[in-house]
Amino acid sequence: MSNDPFTTAPPQTAELDLLMPLHFFLGAMSGFDVTFIPGEDMPEPYRHLLVHESDMTPRLSDFHQSEIGLRVHTKKEADDFVMRAVVLHKTDSQGELVPVEFGAIGIQLEPFPAPLQEMIKAGERPLGGILQEQGVVHSSHPRAYFKILIDEKLGDLLHAPAGSTHYGRSNVLRDADGIDFADIVEILPLAENP
Repeated sequence: MSNDPFTTAPPQTAELDLLMPLHFFLGAMSGFDVTFIPGEDMPEPYRHLLVHESDMTPRLSDFHQSEIGLRVHTKKEADDFVMRAVVLHKTDSQGELVPVEFGAIGIQLEPFPAPLQEMIKAGERPLGGILQEQGVVHSSHPRAYFKILIDEKLGDLLHAPAGSTHYGRSNVLRDADGIDFADIVEILPLAENP
């Protein structure tokens, strides 16, 4: 059996491992209704936005034809590690912030020089945008794709009703030496609110 997330889905028993950043912020016992699916079964436009091996920030920016901003909702920080729950957003024609992704992420800071660590810790810009701007060689490795019935907390962040079906992925970022430095869960808003 292949381990390629494009064509296979992991067993449901892998949920806690694959969704650890999400469980960290929203509670390990939140009882998410998650179904892992092969990437090839992901409906559009979610498939275009999630099923790839590149950073989400530039992909979202291209899709929405907008700069992508970051709003940090919760974070835990140590000298060499940051965990945070964020919403990436665009600004609509009325100047309102519109969510384009919820992300829960754990970032190892040790591989980065001090100025870059401070940029990441500041939480003012999406990680993907910082890495791209600073020319940091890295790669994206989606581990699983899923659909999820969101709870009220995620509904508030994504401007969507609790119980609605959303799509996401579990992703790992690796440095030039192939060492993991970020573990990410990314969930998109409803297509009617891209």
